[in-house]
Amino acid sequence: MFRFLRKKRLAARGLSCGKSRLESRETMFGALEEGRLLRFGIVLAASGILALFCLAGDAHDPLKHLLYSLLILGLAVVQPVVSGDSVLKKNSSLALFLGVILLQVGIGEFLQELVLQGRLEEHLVSLLIPYALAPLILSVLMGPQIGLSACLIGALWWSVLHVTRDPLLLLLAITGGLAAVLSTLRVRRRSRLLRAGFYSGITVWILALLSGLIGPILCDNLPLTDWWSLGIESSLAIGTGILTAVLVSGSLPMIEKLFGITTEISWLEMADLNHPLLRRLSLEAPGTYHHSLAMANLAEACAEKVGANATLCRVSAYFHDIGKLVKPEYFTENMPSGENLHDELTPTMSALVILSHVKEGVDLAVRNKLNRRVIDAIRQHHGTTLVEYFYQRACQQEKDARAGGSLMNVRPEDIPKVSQESYRYPGPKPQTVEAVIMGLADAAESASRSLERPTPQRLDDLVHDILKDRIDDGQYDEAPVTLCQLQEIAASLVASLSSMHHSRIAYGRRKDDKSVVGKD
Repeated sequence: MFRFLRKKRLAARGLSCGKSRLESRETMFGALEEGRLLRFGIVLAASGILALFCLAGDAHDPLKHLLYSLLILGLAVVQPVVSGDSVLKKNSSLALFLGVILLQVGIGEFLQELVLQGRLEEHLVSLLIPYALAPLILSVLMGPQIGLSACLIGALWWSVLHVTRDPLLLLLAITGGLAAVLSTLRVRRRSRLLRAGFYSGITVWILALLSGLIGPILCDNLPLTDWWSLGIESSLAIGTGILTAVLVSGSLPMIEKLFGITTEISWLEMADLNHPLLRRLSLEAPGTYHHSLAMANLAEACAEKVGANATLCRVSAYFHDIGKLVKPEYFTENMPSGENLHDELTPTMSALVILSHVKEGVDLAVRNKLNRRVIDAIRQHHGTTLVEYFYQRACQQEKDARAGGSLMNVRPEDIPKVSQESYRYPGPKPQTVEAVIMGLADAAESASRSLERPTPQRLDDLVHDILKDRIDDGQYDEAPVTLCQLQEIAASLVASLSSMHHSRIAYGRRKDDKSVVGKD
């Protein structure tokens, strides 16, 4: 609060813009995500909720049930450490993981309370519990492995809180959640969520029907079967699964916003080419726009090859060069034929223009509220690579100046030295596999356009030369990528570029065409 007021006072005096730097916010959020004190608070809050469930229920020995529940909670907290799962190591992800499971268990506790009050029949509770709630949300947001863990932990908590000799409740919870997870291995449309909810409801209905929880159907005397009750119970089982999917579909955007998670559905929505920035790019920098479209295809194919986030690569490729909107005419793909504005600039000024497109791109992305991972891709796709062309020009000019200076008796120390750091992108180096793919696809697509005869062998040599230069330059020292993955990315780029630059047959005109054949 004091820091905020201090900024306001400085802004009023014209000494501050009143805004926080992006880096400082990232540092603060990073500290919260990894803070042990906050993690302990999340576990303590979950323990308190479990204690409330145990004391408020109808269990004969609530302390024993609480002990069992805390052991399962410890399993949920220790799981990411044992399995090496980086997703649940974040405090926000752990809070979401435990919170959604406890919400599902809490709904079951609420229904059980209605039974104790005589407002609901007991056998209907097992049909009304949303078994797909936690597995469906977490499978879509964090992956099917996390969804499966939520399914098992939620089922264990429910069975511990309501100890019975009949394992039907445990089986319903596991099978209902498992059906939802298996139906959401890759969700690219919201309709898949409804289908997952339907499958979960059908699974619960079949198991309940076979176990006698619904019905029973008197096969030897069908007229005596209570078809009305059977229909209502079947509708409750299937309808609960569908209603759960509808609620999950509606709440996903809010959960994504709160916890900073982006689903495959949201990435596809962001891939809309009618975004204002992309429309500006198509009109003001058409060469850059077409380069971005081609690069998106290359990056997506590479990501699918190595198991990275293909949709993230496509969306990031669309926006990676939006910084060129500030001065589009200074970039090769947008220059009119025969004109080069860099001929009138020194190498230093040309390099400043080229290097600034990363900073300008980040500014435009922040102002247009693009996804943080897209902003990171804009910052990292060039890493700290060297603008080779203008650096070599500057070195040549320094060499010529020294040669001319010796004739004019100019001291060597009076001639400024060319600093390589002045011709490098600000970085940071790629931090993710997606950023590595972006950088290689960008460089390969741009360089391939300069080849006179882009044969498969020449494209292969080009891509592997770019890859070798970047490895030697240490560009991938901070990225979680292996040499095997880099080779797979290179092979995918060569295959895609060969398809893009395939040769065509030269079609001639028809002999009866009057524009070719003269009159007799």
